[in-house]
Amino acid sequence: MFQATENKISKNIMVSLVRIVINYVKYFFLTGSVFFSLAVLMFVVLNKNPDFSFEFMKYFSFIDPAYKTGNFVINLGDVMNIFLILSLVMMLVINFLKMLMKKIFSFSLYFSTRTKFTVLFTIITLAYVIAVIFITQNDSLDKGLYFIFAIFYVLNLIFMVLYLLMEKVMNYFNKI
Repeated sequence: MFQATENKISKNIMVSLVRIVINYVKYFFLTGSVFFSLAVLMFVVLNKNPDFSFEFMKYFSFIDPAYKTGNFVINLGDVMNIFLILSLVMMLVINFLKMLMKKIFSFSLYFSTRTKFTVLFTIITLAYVIAVIFITQNDSLDKGLYFIFAIFYVLNLIFMVLYLLMEKVMNYFNKI
């Protein structure tokens, strides 16, 4: 009896450790995808409007008080902190809406990995198509940006696919 309980505890500990490692790797890939998506987004925004104001950053002044002043330097860690906060808020809103739909309408919302892939692939591709359109319309931009964005696009898709793959693996471990 004691041996069976001990084996079950050991199994649960091992599964929990594997889940932690898988989540770490999964979010590493998500970070890569976010970085490349943000790079193309910033390129598009700054080429569309060179006088773009980063005034919205004042709402994130709890991360760095310098964001209130408008004179700040932002690095990848700051970008990921902002992404974390925005993701948390979106997750809370989406989970609230899911709960509301389930309670009021008895409707459960589930997105398959294929659906997630299709939506993310479409959004990422659209962002890069818009960036390429800006390159073709602006003669002052170096045409070498085509090559850079092609590399960014491929890396972004690889990171997205690996993230979704890790999510699928995580779903398998959640069933154990």
